[in-house]
Amino acid sequence: MSDVSPGLVSEFERPRWWESQWYQVSPRSFRHYELLFEPEQLLMVFAGESYKSFLLRQDGRERRATEIGRENARTPESQILADDHNDVISLSEVHEIRVREGSWIRKPKLTVDTAKTQLEFYHFSRTYSADDFAEWACNTYGESVVRSSN
Repeated sequence: MSDVSPGLVSEFERPRWWESQWYQVSPRSFRHYELLFEPEQLLMVFAGESYKSFLLRQDGRERRATEIGRENARTPESQILADDHNDVISLSEVHEIRVREGSWIRKPKLTVDTAKTQLEFYHFSRTYSADDFAEWACNTYGESVVRSSN
């Protein structure tokens, strides 16, 4: 297993930032993703699904998500996209990336707006700080694109 940690992925052919333990909310479930940001695209590595019903929820999903992210952080795009559950979003036309910090009543939120789609992700931990990601994203996509708020 690789020793890579979330954040800037070193020893990779192009800049890549790994954001770990994020999920999307659908009407019946939570879809968990490990997010690999590159200058031109966002690779969404599917890390599982858990259901809103208390009886169907899975414990430990965030640990497993990080393991999946670690396995894929240095994996080439072609291998990641060979799995039909994974997805790629072009960021060449990114309009805005918004990072909202969490609080004791709400989870951190990451929103990516492009010409074609709007993606909303929430983090497992209310205390997670995305400051380092926001700084990297400002340097990569431009200060006019990235918004960070508390």
